[in-house]
Amino acid sequence: MTKPTVTRRGDCLDFTWGYPTDIEVSLDYFFEGHGEITAEVTIKSTDVGTAGLLHCARLNLMSSQSRVSLGKALATRRKDVEWAGILEQLCYMAVQLYREGAPTIDLREVDPYAKPRWLMYPYLETGGPTILFAEGGTGKSVVALWMGLNVALGPKDSMGRAGAAAPVLYLDYETSPEIHAERFTALCAGMGIDNLARPSIYYRKMQTSLPQAAAAVRKEIARLGVGLVIVDSLGAAGDGPPEEAATVIPLFSAINRLETPVLCVHHKRKGNPRENQKDRLFGSVYYANAARIVWDCEASVDPTDDTITLALTNVKINNGHQLPRHGLELTFGNRDERLETVKVRRLDKKELAQDPELAKGMSMRDRIMVELSQGAMTVAELAAALDAEESSVRARMTELKKKGEVVNLADHTWGMLSREEAE
Repeated sequence: MTKPTVTRRGDCLDFTWGYPTDIEVSLDYFFEGHGEITAEVTIKSTDVGTAGLLHCARLNLMSSQSRVSLGKALATRRKDVEWAGILEQLCYMAVQLYREGAPTIDLREVDPYAKPRWLMYPYLETGGPTILFAEGGTGKSVVALWMGLNVALGPKDSMGRAGAAAPVLYLDYETSPEIHAERFTALCAGMGIDNLARPSIYYRKMQTSLPQAAAAVRKEIARLGVGLVIVDSLGAAGDGPPEEAATVIPLFSAINRLETPVLCVHHKRKGNPRENQKDRLFGSVYYANAARIVWDCEASVDPTDDTITLALTNVKINNGHQLPRHGLELTFGNRDERLETVKVRRLDKKELAQDPELAKGMSMRDRIMVELSQGAMTVAELAAALDAEESSVRARMTELKKKGEVVNLADHTWGMLSREEAE
């Protein structure tokens, strides 16, 4: 019997026996337990006279009795095929490939610069998941969709160069396609994108947990050529209580099996805003541990002018230094109780400092530098502006002077050193 052609698609294995057998078999949703390995098996005939589905059911790949029973059933559909030999080959090869997993490689042969690090700087890397977490009703899903829209249009790297555009797949556990379509249309309007130029954002209303649906999602990624997956939200995507590691670990295993950059929207636990920000992710600590990049979003909502200001603080990054804190301003335009436009504008530290609530989350160093950017000040004036103790401000000014960032002037005020003066 001829050996089949085998193709691996994520967790799925495809076997093809060509002419004259003309049989295709797909194995998916593998499960191992109690000494057995089972998989969902789909068998199709590609022969012109008998083309079509022959069988689809779960099969115990370790059971000879299961193979015999299946062979007899298939023989009633196509008598010209040596089913015993095909099923024996199929089960043996599938078990071996399942146990082998990904091939072993030599790191000396891997080019670390073969692909760009960033999909969308500073939020999304080309490998691994990002978490964007905030309290409910603060626009985090809109921000996630805005990031997806940028990827679909052609994201820019850290140098401002546009990358290749890629379709985006939005996996929604919380709302409806109509709500996301309204947001998508409004974001496009806010960016000046007309209907004919709108990029592909694919939507999938999720009915099962991501660990259960990962194989089907993987197929959609391959079919649509998806370059980014958005999961909204992580707590609902798991297969159990979000407080338990037994829920989070399989969830991120499923995310990693997608082999595509993933942006995860997550909720923030109520608590003291002064505590460790990573600890405010709702649920198990494994959420933060499993992600490559984590952004904490603090919101300031102004209902009088339909504006939400978000302060984004990078609380975790696996590669490199902590990313700079900055803000995003979301301005909503409504008409007849419908969302018509959403404009997103990035804010620097100076603009962020103008919001009293969000300024509290800035480091003392950043708040001092923002104040001094407006002109020289005394320690007393800085302490009053920052609502801080003079002793704390004086200690920090001494540290900044040693680093060459500020200078004590003759009139006892403090000023910033320009880049040229610092050098």
